[in-house]
Amino acid sequence: MISVSLSKQLRDFPLQVEFELASGQCLALVGPTGCGKTTTLRLLAGLLQPDAGRIVMDGETLVDTAAGLSVPAQKRRVGVMFQDYALFPHLTVLGNVMYGAQARGASRREAEARARQTLHRARLDGLESLYPRQLSGGQQQRVALARALASGARVLLMDEPMSALDPVTRRQVRGEVLEVIHDLNLQTVVVTHDVADALTLGDRIGVMHEGRIVQLGTRHELLAQPRTPFVAEFLGVNLLQGEASPGPDGLSLVRCGSHHFYTVEQETGAVQVTCHPWDVTLSLQQPDDSSLNTLFGRITSIAHLGGRTRVTVENGVAMVAEVTHASEERLGLKIGANVYASFKASALRVYK
Repeated sequence: MISVSLSKQLRDFPLQVEFELASGQCLALVGPTGCGKTTTLRLLAGLLQPDAGRIVMDGETLVDTAAGLSVPAQKRRVGVMFQDYALFPHLTVLGNVMYGAQARGASRREAEARARQTLHRARLDGLESLYPRQLSGGQQQRVALARALASGARVLLMDEPMSALDPVTRRQVRGEVLEVIHDLNLQTVVVTHDVADALTLGDRIGVMHEGRIVQLGTRHELLAQPRTPFVAEFLGVNLLQGEASPGPDGLSLVRCGSHHFYTVEQETGAVQVTCHPWDVTLSLQQPDDSSLNTLFGRITSIAHLGGRTRVTVENGVAMVAEVTHASEERLGLKIGANVYASFKASALRVYK
């Protein structure tokens, strides 16, 4: 169990973070650049000192500013994997991973045994004699992970672990890292600006904004019930405010400004409604299907994300749709054009 309550004055805002992490869990802190994610990681590692607060890991107090206690970084048994991997170019793969164990006081023989075992678990068998320059980006990433684990860490801290990888390698390595974390049953904190990394790796996910965790929860909780427009926008979820009342055929009707939408969920009064962009279909003609909800509006934004295109349609309210590049070309989508954005009643989630 990790219990954290820390504060530190940064240049633009105060950093104030609180969270608890159970044994074997992975916490993903996600947010835009400069929101305090990496500073939080450095405070946990002991590379920075907080202005106030406490850190308790597995019953051991590592930091208590009120008592004047701060355990040095090298004694915290915390493995840190940096954004640029920080591999030693003059050491082989085996030498790099051994360094992690030797830095914690292991003998050369013990360090080599631990390094070979960790390399096997990281699926790096046969690469022991190679140097970092001879490895792919994904292999370098796994070597850095193995070095952190070989140190005998009880907690793993990962700073933007996928940022140096191309999209294809990123997806592959993301799955491999997830397997290693689960296999080791190790408490892990990963910071990233990439929502896909956070949603894949985190058992719990904390969305950070200007030094604070503005929402902390499971993947389902954050996607289904974002608490603020910032969280919804950052996670890529449509969020609208409305007033719900009973509708026809057992549906609820939600009025959002001058528009109304239907949902299968039963709710009344002031509500928030969410809809995933991939549940929204775009068309040039009034849709003639089972979609009960339609917003006719103007395209105000088009963004390309990997193999998908995100299109924002506005008319008093805004709705983001996610379509394939082929659909974008087929429909001739462009900023300023008018389209119909439609979605089913079952796609609209409601909460107070």
